[in-house]
Amino acid sequence: MKKSTISLIVEIIGAAGVIASLVYLSIQINQSNKVAKAEITKDLYLASRQVIMEFASNDNLAEIWTEMRKFENEDMAKRYAFYQSFFRLYELQHILNKQGLLEENMAISYGLIVRMFSGTEWFPDYWKKAQKEFNADFVGYVEEQIAIASK
Repeated sequence: MKKSTISLIVEIIGAAGVIASLVYLSIQINQSNKVAKAEITKDLYLASRQVIMEFASNDNLAEIWTEMRKFENEDMAKRYAFYQSFFRLYELQHILNKQGLLEENMAISYGLIVRMFSGTEWFPDYWKKAQKEFNADFVGYVEEQIAIASK
């Protein structure tokens, strides 16, 4: 064999090695992304669960939710803060979903909860005050959910 032929074979083997390395790296990145998505989904689920469990186990929050008209301003402020914490969580979910970091079925479930909130009598007043504090894209998303709920 000539030197040029050997050199060509070595270059082909080297190129194949580079391609194999890139494929391997691509697989590793893909797996890392899947793990990151799973972690984000788990963390968001745990945060949601914590908020919901707080609501379910705290009689004061439950009463504020169900009988808002009988409360004084201090309790209304607590109620506003409680709902604000829910919507901050929903905003995070929305952003993560837009970035492709959250499973679609979890995003759908949050949309259902937003629609449930929008059907309550307190919601229009809350949302009128609160929407200025949120990401504009999230505000549009909530407006879409309100439109769906009102049909």
